[in-house]
Amino acid sequence: MAKAIVLDLDNTLFDTRSIPESLTAGLFSAMRDANQGDDAISDVVLEMAFHDAWSIPFPVIADRYRLPERLLSVWSHFHDSLTFEEPLHPYPDVVEALQKLRDRNYFLCLLTSGYQHVQSSKIKALRLEPFFDLILIDAVDHVHVGKEAILRDLLQSRKWQPEDVVVVGDSATSEIATGVRLGIPTVQILRPGVTKTAAAGRHIHSLAELL
Repeated sequence: MAKAIVLDLDNTLFDTRSIPESLTAGLFSAMRDANQGDDAISDVVLEMAFHDAWSIPFPVIADRYRLPERLLSVWSHFHDSLTFEEPLHPYPDVVEALQKLRDRNYFLCLLTSGYQHVQSSKIKALRLEPFFDLILIDAVDHVHVGKEAILRDLLQSRKWQPEDVVVVGDSATSEIATGVRLGIPTVQILRPGVTKTAAAGRHIHSLAELL
């Protein structure tokens, strides 16, 4: 049986689209204003990038849509100062399920990618810290090593075998792919809008199904 459960944050425990529009409208407006010059991308492509930003790490989006440097600068500057002053809310099934997993003595690890300041502020606003034994942020604005390297180090430091751990997340190309490469059992949670991948070992629709 697994000793530890590693959970993703965005669109696994928290619906990123529930972030108040008042916090994101300024970013999207500033990027539209900055999208000028010979290397500007089309308005359609820019809107596609905004759409994907809710579920895909920004470095992937930047490469996929070849965003010019000035747009990357606007994005980075915005996230350097973004703070969630008001409480955020996880998916309705999350708190009860995490508490029950803790009651069953699983080691719970939160592993998330993104800007260090934003992810830390988000976790605090969600009030999820007490449920986790370990919180790890793969910070894209600092030493960005990737989830695979972080999970490999976790296995080594805890002296765990891959079968001692379960990776739970939504992204086929991020945490699910990472788990598969490391031989760790994977569970994809099919939140609304998530595309099912056959690569995951199992699929659930609610965190309560882990129980």
